[in-house]
Amino acid sequence: MPIVDICRDHRATLALTLAAFGCGGKAAPPLNPTPVVFEDRLVISDTDDKSPLPVPPEQLPKPGECRLWRPTRPLREQAHAGSCAEIETSAPPESWVLYRPGQDPRLVQVRIIDPNQPGLITQIRVYDAARGTYLGSKQRREHH
Repeated sequence: MPIVDICRDHRATLALTLAAFGCGGKAAPPLNPTPVVFEDRLVISDTDDKSPLPVPPEQLPKPGECRLWRPTRPLREQAHAGSCAEIETSAPPESWVLYRPGQDPRLVQVRIIDPNQPGLITQIRVYDAARGTYLGSKQRREHH
């Protein structure tokens, strides 16, 4: 087989390989979900998990700060407290963002991140910061 035919065959194979693996272009960027908005009032439902907060009070962030918390990880693997804006937007799926409101540091909000979408808060559970007692959940505000 002449060299010209071999090169043509390899070019065809290369073109087919690139077409199979590379022609999809860039993947579509993930959609930015609409943030979930929550009511200010607390509600306790019969189906709520009312068990105490499994985070020691001394591990809670300072008032006005947040802390990323992964409920399945040991204390030594938990992140340090910091800016809520940075922590919330990058919080991985199934993690918690612990938030101590500056206006009422007696409370701690556990902002639960969606299991499939990083940074998307799907539930806010509120606890007594000193005792870890469950106080209720903030309900999603209905869009009208």
